Amino acid sequence: MTDNLLSVPAYDPAIGVVAAAEGGTVTIEIVNGSVEILGDPAGLRDLARMCLALADSRVPDGTHIHLDAGINPLDLGSASLMLARHTTLSGS
Repeated sequence: MTDNLLSVPAYDPAIGVVAAAEGGTVTIEIVNGSVEILGDPAGLRDLARMCLALADSRVPDGTHIHLDAGINPLDLGSASLMLARHTTLSGS
């Protein structure tokens, strides 16, 4: 089996959370009360990098990334999305 590897820079409080984007496309849709995330491979990797960047143990609780329609990687028809780190959800 081939591994998929992604890397993100370590968290630096002077610059915040950084996750380089490949330039893929993602659409967030709300259908019958469910959130659907649809994306091309590069867009899904972009979202994964953002999640990995937020998962760094040095990132402060409450740090978040706002994604709005038309801003990479979300396409113009997408709903907005916020990714956030909240260690209290896991009891950590």
